[in-house]
Amino acid sequence: MPERLSQQKAFDVLRDVLETLHFRGSIFFRSDLAAPWGMSLEKNSFPRFHIALSGEYYVGSDTDDAVKVKAQDVIMLPKGNSHWISDQPGRKLVPSSRAADACALNTPLFQEGVITNRLICGVIQFDQGMSHPIFDALPAVMHFPALELSGPIWSVINLIETQMDQEENRNGGVVDRLTEVLFIQLMNHYISSGEDATGFLAALSDKRVYKALSLIHKEPEFDWTLNLLGERSGMFKATLVRRFQEVVGVAPMSYISDWRIMKAYNLVKYTIAPLEQIADSLGFASSRTLTRAFQRRYECTPAALRKSANK
Repeated sequence: MPERLSQQKAFDVLRDVLETLHFRGSIFFRSDLAAPWGMSLEKNSFPRFHIALSGEYYVGSDTDDAVKVKAQDVIMLPKGNSHWISDQPGRKLVPSSRAADACALNTPLFQEGVITNRLICGVIQFDQGMSHPIFDALPAVMHFPALELSGPIWSVINLIETQMDQEENRNGGVVDRLTEVLFIQLMNHYISSGEDATGFLAALSDKRVYKALSLIHKEPEFDWTLNLLGERSGMFKATLVRRFQEVVGVAPMSYISDWRIMKAYNLVKYTIAPLEQIADSLGFASSRTLTRAFQRRYECTPAALRKSANK
């Protein structure tokens, strides 16, 4: 069994990854529902989650068995798989976009009869121009049952509810930020449970590998070697290489190179920092060296990316 880290320590590297990948959250549906009801959600590229504020319901797809979701549960589909949600399997389904639009127009669907459910649905989007081992580590379905009402996850959910009541538009900035916090809390909860975590998520709860990751993330500009990284992580070089590859899925030096170019992509696209400054902050010898690496990875120059992002 790997030595485990506290929840807070695992959060730091995870937050750095999510911020660099430009994760952004939003709520696309919130409503009271009277049975019978059902909605279909088409496949997309982003994680979506459903929160059972009250009442039980089911989530399923054409390929997997339906999952029963109880009140105070959260279920997330990180791969963006197509799926359905309904009070019972076999219901007639309407597209979730239609149900969301009806709520936005203050003419919500599924209102005839006794209210059986209260539901919030959200999505977490990210910049698809970047790739990271965290995506491979996410399972198809993440079910968070019986969450404590006094715990941090449900506290954020209550804040989202309160803020949505105060904001005229469900896409208000505060709600979006709270949705991002909720996603981090859910990921953190999943990591701390350690039951099914694999790949990068498992690495966040492995004391020695996490130490190496935290050093890389805190000091991406440092001229890392396997000997130095191993020494500062408390591992022999051979142990570092074996354990890092085994848990994260890539070699340490490859991860460093990939992380630097990912950070560069983020800074080029979302800031106005000069290229020379970006190169220096990430350990590239010069802006020219960064540009060559950037072109190899993204098949465009930093200048071209920044220009297209600002259109």
